Amino acid sequence: MNKKKPVTRKKAAKKKRSILARIFNTLLLSAIFCAILVGLFVCCVYYGMWGKIPDYRDLREIRNSEASSLYSEDGELLGKYYVENRTNVMFGGISRNAVNALIATEDVRFYEHHGFDKVSMLRVLCKTLLLGDKSSGGGSTISQQLAKNLYPRQYNSRFMIPVIKIKEIITAHRLEKLYTKDEILTLYLNTVSFGEGTFGIESAAQKYFSTTATHLSIPEAATLIGLLKGPSYYNPRVHPDRMLQRRNTVIAQMVKYDYLTEEEGEILKKEKMQLRFKPLNHYSGLAPYLREQIRQDAMRLIAEYNEANSTNYDLYKDGLKLTTTIDAEMQRYAEDAMRQHMKSLQHSFYTHLGKQEPWDKEKSILDNAIRESEVYKQLKRQGLGEKAILAAMNEKKTMTIYSAYQGDTEMQMSSIDSIKHYLKILQPGVIAVEPHSGKIKVWIGGLDFKYFQYDQVLAPRQVGSVFKPVVYSAAIEHGARVDAYYNNEQKSYPAYDNWTPRNSNNQYGGYYTLKGALSQSINTIAVEVLLQTGIDTTISHAHRLGIKSDLPTVPSIALGAANIPLREMILPYLCYANNGVSTTPYYLTSIKDREGRIIYEADPPRRERVIPADQAHIMSSILSAVIQEGTGKRLINNYGLNVALAGKTGTTQNQADGWFIGYNPRIVVGIRVGANNSRVHFNSTALGQGANMALPIFGLFMQECLKSGTYGYWANLSFPVPPSYAQKELEVPTFKENINILEKLTNQKLEKVKHEATDVQSDTPKKKGFFRKIGDFFKKKDKK
Repeated sequence: MNKKKPVTRKKAAKKKRSILARIFNTLLLSAIFCAILVGLFVCCVYYGMWGKIPDYRDLREIRNSEASSLYSEDGELLGKYYVENRTNVMFGGISRNAVNALIATEDVRFYEHHGFDKVSMLRVLCKTLLLGDKSSGGGSTISQQLAKNLYPRQYNSRFMIPVIKIKEIITAHRLEKLYTKDEILTLYLNTVSFGEGTFGIESAAQKYFSTTATHLSIPEAATLIGLLKGPSYYNPRVHPDRMLQRRNTVIAQMVKYDYLTEEEGEILKKEKMQLRFKPLNHYSGLAPYLREQIRQDAMRLIAEYNEANSTNYDLYKDGLKLTTTIDAEMQRYAEDAMRQHMKSLQHSFYTHLGKQEPWDKEKSILDNAIRESEVYKQLKRQGLGEKAILAAMNEKKTMTIYSAYQGDTEMQMSSIDSIKHYLKILQPGVIAVEPHSGKIKVWIGGLDFKYFQYDQVLAPRQVGSVFKPVVYSAAIEHGARVDAYYNNEQKSYPAYDNWTPRNSNNQYGGYYTLKGALSQSINTIAVEVLLQTGIDTTISHAHRLGIKSDLPTVPSIALGAANIPLREMILPYLCYANNGVSTTPYYLTSIKDREGRIIYEADPPRRERVIPADQAHIMSSILSAVIQEGTGKRLINNYGLNVALAGKTGTTQNQADGWFIGYNPRIVVGIRVGANNSRVHFNSTALGQGANMALPIFGLFMQECLKSGTYGYWANLSFPVPPSYAQKELEVPTFKENINILEKLTNQKLEKVKHEATDVQSDTPKKKGFFRKIGDFFKKKDKK
C-alpha cells in the first residue's frame, strides 16, 4: 500500500507536467501562428494588397497645394486663389511657441521616436482596452498624423483600422528616414486643417489673428494648436468658450512638459481670447471685384505662359505671388466712404418712395425681373405652369439677404419679396487712377460681391453731363474762344426731328461763357457747342481721348446719351489731369512663382499726347470752376475741400444714374451710382442728381485721404496755370444777363486755328485776329 502512493504521485505529477507542456506548446504554437498571421498580414499591407503605400520616391516629392496670393502695391495681402487655403512656410518662419505647443499636446516624445511611439501606443491600449478610458487619445505620433493628412484614409470600416494604422506607421517610418524632425514639423504644420477651409499654420495665423506664423504669441499658438483636435467643435469664432477652455488645456500641457513655468501658465490662462478674425474668402476683404477681374486675367496669362514655355503652373495650387497696382490704404478709404454714403442714400431712396413702388406704374419692371430670376427658370424647367410657379415663388421661407443697413440679414421672405427687395437696391461703382502712371489705385464694383457679382465699373450706362467736358474740349481744340458768350435759349432743331433739349432746372435766359456753361451744366449751350464744332469732329476727339464705345451721331451725345462704362469714361479726365497725355490704366503688375521666377510682368503703360498741354490746363481751369461755383460746390460747402480740385457732376435721363468724376494733379476718381434696372430711380432731380448720389462718396474719400500722412500733401497741390492769353479769357465774367450790340459784334465764338502736332507745347501767345483785337479793346474799356 505504501509503495503505491509514491507511484501515484509521480504519475499525477507527470500527467500535470504533460498538461502544462501541452498548454505551453499550444500557446507557443498559437503565438507563432499568430505571429506568422500578423507577419503575413503586415506583408500583405506592405506589398499593397489594400492599396499602395507611398514609397520613398513619392515621399521625396511631397508638394502641398498652396494658395496663390494677391498683394497690393503697398504690400498688403488682398486675397487668395485656392482649392485649399494654404500658404507654406519654412521652419524658421514658424513661431517656437507653436512648435512647443504642438509637441506638448500631440507628441511629447517626438524627438525620441522614429515615427512610431511604442510607449504611447501601449499606454493607449492599456487605458482604452483594460480601463475603458476613451479620453486617452489615439497614440498617433506627429509623423503618423502627417502620413494621415498627406494620404487621407480611404476606408471608413472599423475592421480596416488595423490596415490603416499599419500603413500610417510604415509611411511615418519612411518619412522619418527621409526628413529631419524640423522638416517633419514644418510639413505637418503646413498640411493640417485649421477649419473654415484653412490649411497650414500661416493661413490660420492670418485668418484668426491677422498676423503671421512667425509672430504668434503663446495664447495665439495655443489656440491654433488646440483647434487641431476638432476644428469645427472648437472654432473660436463660433464657440469662443469651448476654444478658451481648449486653449488653456494646451497651455497646461506646455507647463506639464516644462515649456512654461507654473506662474507663466497661470498668467496666460487668465488672458482673454482676442481674435482678430480676417475672413479670406473670394467675396470678402478689400477690392473683391478687382480680385475677380485679376483672377480671370491671371488664368489667361498663366495659360499663355504655360503654352509658350511648356510649364504647368496652376493659379489655385502653385503658390504664385500676384501684385496689383491697388493701394490698400486708399482702397480702404474709398470702401468706407462708399458704405457710409450708400447707407444714407438707400435710406433716402426708401423714404422718398414712401408707400409707392417703382413698378406701380410700370408693372413690366417686376414681371420681367421675376421671369429673369433663376428661381423662376428652375421651376419652369421642372415643368410647372405659370400659376404654380408664382404660387411657389410667393411661399415665405427663411433666407439670408443683403440689407443696406446691416449687411447679412436673416428674414422670412418669399422669392418674389426678395426680387422686389433687390430691385430697389442702389449700386455704386468707383475707380481711382494715377493720371501720370496709369496705375489703378481703387476699384469698387458694387455694394457686396457676395450678393452682387455684376461689376458696376465695367457696366455700360448713360453718362449724362460727365461727357460735356469732351464736347467743350473738342470745341476749344477746334477754335472755340473761352471768352465768348453763348445764349441760354431753348430751341428746336428741325434737322433732328425738332428735338428740343431742355435744362434740368427748366430755366433759360442770359449768356454764359464755356466756363460758366460747363460749371452750371447748361444743356442748351452744350448742344450748341457740339453742333458748332461738329458731331463727327467731337466723336473723333472723344476716341482720341480714350473712349472706345460706340457714340451715336446725334446731338444728344452732348448731354451724355451714350452708354459708356465708368472705367472708360474717366479716360478724358486722365488726359486733362496729365497735361494732355493719355496713359493706359492697368491693375496687374506681375505674377511670379514661389522661387521668384517671372510669369508675367506688365509692360510700361502706353503714353500718347492727345491734346496740347495748354488745352489740358484750360480744361482743368474750367472744371475747377465746377467745384468753386458750379454743380460740385458741395465739396467745399459740405466737405470743406477748399483745395485744388476739378471735376464734373452728371445726371442721366430720369435720374437713373448719378455721376461724379473729380481729380487733382495726382489722382482721378470716377463714381457712378444707380439701380441695376435703370427704370428704378429717384423721382426728383434734387435727390437723383450726381451731386447728391455720387459726389458725396468723393467728398468723404478725399476727406480721409487729406487727413492721412500718406496723401495729406495733396492739400498743397495746384493745377498748372493756363497760358497767358487763355488766362485773360478765363477771367471774364462767366455769366451776363444781356450783352449789347457792340458785344454781340465782337462775340466771336470761333477763330481759325492751325492744328500743330500735338506733341509740341508752347506758351507763345497766339496771333490775334481782327475781331479778337476789337473784343479786347472793349474788355479793357469795361475794366476801366
